[in-house]
Amino acid sequence: MVNILRQSEITVLEFGERYSSLIEKKLSKDAQQIIGTVKSVGPPLVVFDLTQVQLIDSYFIRLLVRTWKLIKKRDGNIVLAGVNPECLKLLERLKIESLWERFPTRRKAINAMKNIEK
Repeated sequence: MVNILRQSEITVLEFGERYSSLIEKKLSKDAQQIIGTVKSVGPPLVVFDLTQVQLIDSYFIRLLVRTWKLIKKRDGNIVLAGVNPECLKLLERLKIESLWERFPTRRKAINAMKNIEK
């Protein structure tokens, strides 16, 4: 399962070692948990912690876009933490990298979200 953490009113979706590859085969079982979480968290401020992720595929990108749309409907925000260069290249090729603010660490992402919340 994806680790769901609460830190200072911010929800963190932590993809640990098991999720070094965010591909459909590994992620499909957890997709409903992720969607359910973003539908119900309050305030709707979410950090996707991708620090340990080395590979993403189209399934993850669709899930990320879907969760982003759900959060935006609730006037919330999603940010990404620890995006590795290869994953960023894919987001750039798809021209969607600017949809989410990115931070090098979870701590910096959470601090930025705290400022949004105020």
